[in-house]
Formats: sequence, C-alpha cells, structure tokens
Amino acid sequence: MERPAVSGVAHDASGAAFAVVGISSLPTTDWAQIFRALANTDLTIQGAALPGTPRPAPAPDPARAAAGPGAGPSGPPRLSMTPPSVLHLNAYLLYALGKAARRRLTERLAAHNLRLWHLTVMALVADLGPQMKTVLAARLDMNSSDLVKIVNDLVRTGHVDCARDPANRRRVLVRLTPEGRTWLTRLNAEIAATDDEVLAPLSEEERVVLASLLRRVHRHLEPSPAGVVHDPPRDVEILAGGSDEDGRIDWTHPAEAVARFVETRRPLHPTAFTHHAGRRLDVLTATVSRGLHSGEPGLILRTEDEGVVVVTGADLGGAGRPGLVLGRVRAEGAGETDAEEHFGTGRT
Repeated sequence: MERPAVSGVAHDASGAAFAVVGISSLPTTDWAQIFRALANTDLTIQGAALPGTPRPAPAPDPARAAAGPGAGPSGPPRLSMTPPSVLHLNAYLLYALGKAARRRLTERLAAHNLRLWHLTVMALVADLGPQMKTVLAARLDMNSSDLVKIVNDLVRTGHVDCARDPANRRRVLVRLTPEGRTWLTRLNAEIAATDDEVLAPLSEEERVVLASLLRRVHRHLEPSPAGVVHDPPRDVEILAGGSDEDGRIDWTHPAEAVARFVETRRPLHPTAFTHHAGRRLDVLTATVSRGLHSGEPGLILRTEDEGVVVVTGADLGGAGRPGLVLGRVRAEGAGETDAEEHFGTGRT
C-alpha cells in the first residue's frame, strides 16, 4: 500500500522554495534524486520523515554553534551555483536577474493580495487613461478572459471602475478611481524599495546609466503601438542646447497648452517631439481642433475635415475635448513632411 515518503520544502538553484509531496510504497525511495532528475536542476529538500522513521542526525552547523544556545535553525545548504561561463552571456544574465527581481516584486504585491497583472493593468490605465477591456487585453498581450478576471478583482477592491463612454454608449471603459490612483502612487513607492534591494551594489550614477540602457533595449524588443503617440520612459540624454527632456510633449495637457508648447519650441533645439512606432517624431506645427474627441491621451485619429488629430488632455468621464491637429512633422531619420502624408502611408 502506498504511503507518504517525504513532504516538505524544496529549494531550486535560485533559492526559490516550493512544497513537495512524494508518495511511494518503498520507504527507502531517494526523493531528492528523483526530483533533481525531474527538475533537471539541483534541489535541496527539507522533508518530514515518516512516522516511526528515525531522522538522520544533522551535520554540525559551525555558524549555529558560534551563535550559542538558542540560535534558530540554519537554512538549507546552498550547494547550487551558476556556471561561470554563462556569466558572459547577457541574455542569461537578464533572465537570471529578472527572475530574482520578479520574485521580490511578487512578494511585495502578495502582501497586498495582488499579482503583477493587477499592477500592470492599473499602470496602463493610469498612463493612457480609460480603456476598453479589449484594448487593454491587446496592449498587454493578454488573454481576454484573464483580463476580465483581473479587472473584476480591481473593481471589487475599489481601485478601478467600469463605466459607459458618453460619446459611444456601446463602449465600456475601465477607469482608475481616485482611491486607485492614490493607492498606485503608494505602491510604486514600495516597489522602489525593491529596486534598492536588487541594485544595491550600484551607485546612483550607475543606476541611471543601467536604466537608460535597459529602456533602449526594451524599446528595440517591444516597439510602441502603431496607433498611439506617446511619452516613452525618460532617458537621461543631454543634447547641444539643453536637455532632451525640454522638448518632450506631454499629451495629458490640454490641446491649447500643447499647441502653445509646439509654437514656442519651433525655433529652439530640441523642437517639440514625441515618439511613434519606435521612432522620435518632431512636431513642427500644430493647431487646436475644432471638434471634440475622446479616448486616451496620445491616441491618433484620422478625421475627414481636419486630418490627423491627436487626443490630448485628461479624460473627464469620457466627455469629448479638443485635440491637437498635426501640421508639419519630421520623423527620425527622415525629412519634414505633412502629418497626413506621414500617417497616411500605412504606418499607423
């Protein structure tokens, strides 16, 4: 008759712990060897012996002995190691570091009964404004049914709500509540502590350089959505004439403010700019639209009467507001052209 041979905790090569239970009719089964073969990695198992089965005497622990009587039990011995040769492979280092950082971030979120997907959904809605669930799922490359579950979780906790778009009653928008925005700000501050843990060996200057390089690689691997212009993560890059940040357009500002900004920056360097399809896009001339538009800031619209319009300003419950009509633009690596010509060639 089968009976438990071991139950306890296994530690993999990264130090992550997970529960294991083994069942066998043989009391001498070597479960450590079996799990190592299945996982194709080193595992250290802390198991509970069978009732009536004597435990082997633990090996002396010098560190515990030095601590004196009453010292707590030491953790499992770390026998695993990273092969030195893979430390020269950047792809491996990114994988290993990402795994460790994800574990720490997951632990912080779990303390609030949340997962990474909850944070990601809230961050996207905070960055781009109210979104339809189908759009959220597409932009996050997420299964629609899984997205619905995450949104429902956030609705129950009061972090987001779902409301019909006044401009199109058939659409339901996911919106961040004031409580959700406050909570996201507080959570981001907690997550910053995770950065401090992971990047402890680096100075502040080194962290700035690392962040800039990682964002550049991220943009290379994951280009921005074609139908949106946006404010990408900010790299620290000083150009002749001032900081590159001086000309960056913030699409959450009202159209009138953005139009004035474009006009003010025209004789300066850098001119007003944004990013589209992974490339920098200078906006040389622009006017405020006559019509009202809804959607997330940065959304590109093609209109029959005004041409290419970009949605601007904070969404006020789905109510329409003026947008920015793009006139002349200049894409990175290309010459100056009309916005309709630039966006009318299948590039959006």
